[in-house]
Amino acid sequence: MPDLDPTEITEPMRTFHAADVAEQAAWKLHSPMWRMISARFYNLHSIDLRKHVKWIVKVNPTISAGFDFVAVDAEQWADALLHAGFQPDSRERTLGILPSVGSIAALATHGQGFRESTEPSLHCAVAKDYCNVHLDNIAIRLGNYNANAPEHVVDELLWQDKIVPALGRIGLPTPLVDILRRAHPVIPNLRQVTAVTKEWQPRVGVELDIARVRSQDASKQVRVYVDFSHACSNSTCKLLNNMQGKTYNDDRVMFMIEVTGL
Repeated sequence: MPDLDPTEITEPMRTFHAADVAEQAAWKLHSPMWRMISARFYNLHSIDLRKHVKWIVKVNPTISAGFDFVAVDAEQWADALLHAGFQPDSRERTLGILPSVGSIAALATHGQGFRESTEPSLHCAVAKDYCNVHLDNIAIRLGNYNANAPEHVVDELLWQDKIVPALGRIGLPTPLVDILRRAHPVIPNLRQVTAVTKEWQPRVGVELDIARVRSQDASKQVRVYVDFSHACSNSTCKLLNNMQGKTYNDDRVMFMIEVTGL
């Protein structure tokens, strides 16, 4: 594959002047996003990200949107991901007609997607013109696609990636946009297991992050948030089935501290 000319990247995509090597190096040196993502690639997969990134062309506001870059060789980058165990997004259709989880997820991916089989999960989009890498908080592939996929679509693909940036573009104050970015809509997913009973409690609502602190390679995390949700436990569901014409209210507001990866 011939080397791509970085000057062919359109100006609206640009965060850095492609010819300014010093600016590229300075961003990599000082950016927490670069340090965390590159440390995760190196510590967990023995991949030196520096050898695959030719130019950074766009940096997004959060690590969940990551950054776009021109690869030194897009095919070699894809091969390195496959060799490290990243799982490619499939675009199959159920019965040849209905879009599958993989094909829906692929709609938001430029080029071919590759997903890390852990949580949080690195997601890499690989294409000849430019690539992207970011860190998803919700993993949807641990072998096959799982029931976390709808939560990933609602929170990370629609709310975080589309709606919140659009609200910023129409002129909402930056502090308000930052608060909205901390909010996470919640729908039933596989992560809703109670800490005490270990039972699955499907719930809907909103989680509002107060703080989220990750280790150097994001393998460990402390998250502090407020949970505004409605949960249906086994006992609650039984009551709902037995009480004709009555409503059992299980709304809650809870202050949560979540530690993962230890």
